[in-house]
Amino acid sequence: MRFLLGLILGVALTVVAAFVMDQREKAVEKRVVNWDVVGEKVGEATKDAQQVWDDFTREITGP
Repeated sequence: MRFLLGLILGVALTVVAAFVMDQREKAVEKRVVNWDVVGEKVGEATKDAQQVWDDFTREITGP
């Protein structure tokens, strides 16, 4: 359990650190993360997860 908590906190800390670093950079300097692409990928993953969940619940509850 502690491993899982540490893993989640580590990932969250890494993402937050990258976001803060990008926000502090000047506009002309290159960003560490392309947040537009991240937003698109998260949106796609969310849509895919929702579709899988809908298919799963439809299979359990019937048509």
